[in-house]
Amino acid sequence: MKLQPKHRSPVRSAHVASLRRALALLCFALGVAGCLLPIMPGLPFFVLGGRLLGPRDYALRRAILSGRRLLRRLRASRVAALRHLGHKATPHWRGFTRLMLGA
Repeated sequence: MKLQPKHRSPVRSAHVASLRRALALLCFALGVAGCLLPIMPGLPFFVLGGRLLGPRDYALRRAILSGRRLLRRLRASRVAALRHLGHKATPHWRGFTRLMLGA
C-alpha cells in the first residue's frame, strides 16, 4: 500500500510560520529579561528563539552579522582594553551563534 504525500495548504503554513516567529520573539524577550534579572537565565531562551527562527531568517542573520562586525571593530580598536575585549569575546560569539543556528 503506497501512502500519498500530505500537502500543506499555504494558509496553514503561513499560520505556522507566524506562530513560530511570535514564539521566537517571545523567547528573545525572555532572554533579554533573563540577562537583566538575576533569577532567570537568559541563554536558553536565546538559543530556543534562534532555533525557532531557523538559520534562513533574514533578521536573525542580520543580527549575527552585526555582532560579527562589532567584534571586528573592537579587535581593530586603538584602545587596548577594547581590543582585548574583542579578542576575548570572539570565540564566545562564534560558539553562541552555532548554538542558536544549530550548525
